[in-house]
Amino acid sequence: MIRSAIVALLALALAGCATVPDAAPHPEASAYAVTPDAMADVDAALARASASGKRVLLVMGANWCHDSRALAGWLETPRFAALTAQSYEVVYVDVGVPQTGEGRNLEIAKRFGLEDLKGTPALLVLTADGKPVNLDTAASWRNSGSRSEDAIFAELTALSREGSTPHPPLEVSTPEQNAGAVVMWITGAKNNCRFALSADGPWLADLSELKGIKDGTSIIHVRGDENAAWECVTRGIYELQKFSHTVHFVSDPAV
Repeated sequence: MIRSAIVALLALALAGCATVPDAAPHPEASAYAVTPDAMADVDAALARASASGKRVLLVMGANWCHDSRALAGWLETPRFAALTAQSYEVVYVDVGVPQTGEGRNLEIAKRFGLEDLKGTPALLVLTADGKPVNLDTAASWRNSGSRSEDAIFAELTALSREGSTPHPPLEVSTPEQNAGAVVMWITGAKNNCRFALSADGPWLADLSELKGIKDGTSIIHVRGDENAAWECVTRGIYELQKFSHTVHFVSDPAV
């Protein structure tokens, strides 16, 4: 009988975490930490969005769910980190196992109009004043593990602009097409980022100390292992935006 109950609970959980493990190749990340006050985490993200002019990407999932881990894994890759740095304030909320009645922080979903959270993950895009942009599709992300990278990227790009004045995403182009732009080089990882205006340096930890940063358009080159440097790319884009730069080019050139 105990075995039957376990099987039933597992089946229910998998029904809410929609795809079978490894349904499609994807990275994974366990980003859904249990925090003392998840609602305060969301409020802080909304405050940052109000200050930055971005939207909030509210990801509600759990580390037990492979679809939740898949979505978090994509969001931590360089391509998605550049998109979120430009358009979103990201906040993860652990919602436990709502499929079995053991959910938590479900009042956050209800706050933004998602009354019945049946699966994980759910993803809500919010304006800075807390208005949901994609309430009709928020629950559909429970199949994230079976979605392709390009499909997820395209939807998040569209949601970053839906209902607002369109603005271009990061453009992939060539340096020749951006003649006269400020070219910034980035290397390092996490708390050891280095920035330069030339591949030969000088390399500095503080982007604001670079001589030649001015208002305008910037091209970013990533030197070395892009997967290790995505945190620095995110930081670089954020800092450049403080100087009113528009970032048009993110690359990993062979140098």
